[in-house]
Amino acid sequence: MNFKTLSILILSALLCGLCACERPDEGGNDPVRTGNVTVSPEEIRVGSDAVEVKLELASDCDWGINSDDNTWVSVSPSGGIAGKTAVKVKIAENATGEVRETALTVRYGTSKLSVPVWQNYDVVAVEISDAAFRSYLLGAYDADEDGVLSTKEAAAVTEIKAAGCGIKAMPELNTVFKDITYLDCSGNELTQLDLSGMTKLEYLDCSDNKLTELDIAQLVGLKTMNATGNPLTAIYVWTKFTEPDGFSKPDSASYVEPSIDTPAGYQLVWQEEFNETATGLPDTKKWWYETAGPGWVNNELQTYIAGRKGAIVTADVSDGTLKIRAIKDGNRVYSARVNTNESWTYGWFEARLKLPKGKGTWPAFWMMPETWSGWPDGGEIDIMEHVGCVPTEVSSSIHCKAYYHAINTQKTAARKIATVMDEFHVYALEWTPEYIKTYVDGELLFHYNPDNYPKGRNKDTWPFNKPFQLKLNLAWGGDWGGMYGVDESCLPATYEIDYVRVFQIPE
Repeated sequence: MNFKTLSILILSALLCGLCACERPDEGGNDPVRTGNVTVSPEEIRVGSDAVEVKLELASDCDWGINSDDNTWVSVSPSGGIAGKTAVKVKIAENATGEVRETALTVRYGTSKLSVPVWQNYDVVAVEISDAAFRSYLLGAYDADEDGVLSTKEAAAVTEIKAAGCGIKAMPELNTVFKDITYLDCSGNELTQLDLSGMTKLEYLDCSDNKLTELDIAQLVGLKTMNATGNPLTAIYVWTKFTEPDGFSKPDSASYVEPSIDTPAGYQLVWQEEFNETATGLPDTKKWWYETAGPGWVNNELQTYIAGRKGAIVTADVSDGTLKIRAIKDGNRVYSARVNTNESWTYGWFEARLKLPKGKGTWPAFWMMPETWSGWPDGGEIDIMEHVGCVPTEVSSSIHCKAYYHAINTQKTAARKIATVMDEFHVYALEWTPEYIKTYVDGELLFHYNPDNYPKGRNKDTWPFNKPFQLKLNLAWGGDWGGMYGVDESCLPATYEIDYVRVFQIPE
């Protein structure tokens, strides 16, 4: 080796020794040697909105930076040389409904530095009126410790164990926390306790408060209750109530069953409150199923089954109501059609109903003759019909040989009611030897008296003088329910029946 070559090698080695580290390539690969890097802030925490954060980076060597999840976090620039650099960190809006986390990775020399990135979801606060109740909830369920009880955090609550917290009011129980199964609010200062919407509650301890009344009439699944230590005089319970073994109350309190609002001049002769069932299905002592395949009547698309077929349940009794469901399984839609075992001639027939949502649904509360004599000759009374493609309208009709829909002569009436699918409404039929009237929430909807029409009263206009059975069903599609097509995305759809009652005039 000559002197010139040796000099070049020595000079190259000296130049390398002057460098603390080498610049990484554009992709951020590790440099050969280690330097020092600091960042500020050391952690990035932001809300749900899209935001740009400035990350101050100081280095005595070349560096590279990248986001571990570039689907919602990006950085610019992605690398630099020794000195101070302001790195722009762009964070996208978080619409996922979940907290999300990732990290920025800074590479320099043979080392790495991680900067955690945490983004909250869109927090909607739940307003809790009582300070002591709010304090308990934040202590127990503020998962992200931000001092706010969000709707997401509240939705995750299944139990409330708030004994001895100095709580004076808990109005949010019946709305925000209506799906909880366990409530201990004992030893507080409650004078009122609204539990009417808490139909899933199984355990209740409200002892040692200041309650004078307690309404558990909708809590038919309640297994354990302690109401001792209150100045109670009345505990309102459900119809045909039998005190479970796990119930405790003060001696001053009496159980009070609901009084049934009876039409003037009538008496209750039959009722189904759907409060108790051993099988979870309608009571076969009171109801029987009609079963049939698609196209049986009105070109309807459903298959009616007897309440249950394997894992498919189209009629179940739970939480104090009968639920008739239209359920898609494979290429079929299954539903249920139930009829009373008993029949009646004349009377007042009433049901409290909440109707299903969705284009294609066709629920009904109606009557047909006990003994089949052909349709429409035998007669049909439609107390309530509704089709999901006309969502805010209910109707009543009669059909007979003289008046029926196939010849466009049926007698009918309809009314707009905005909340028929979101709230329960009471639908009633008044059927006498002279006329038929229907009502919604006590207001007259439909009136049929054949004497008011030119054809007068005869067997073709008034076949309504013999025993009829009540029917409840949820059809899918068909000539009316499917007149604008069907939308299977609404399935499963649920038709909910709170009660059915029959009143007659005493003989």
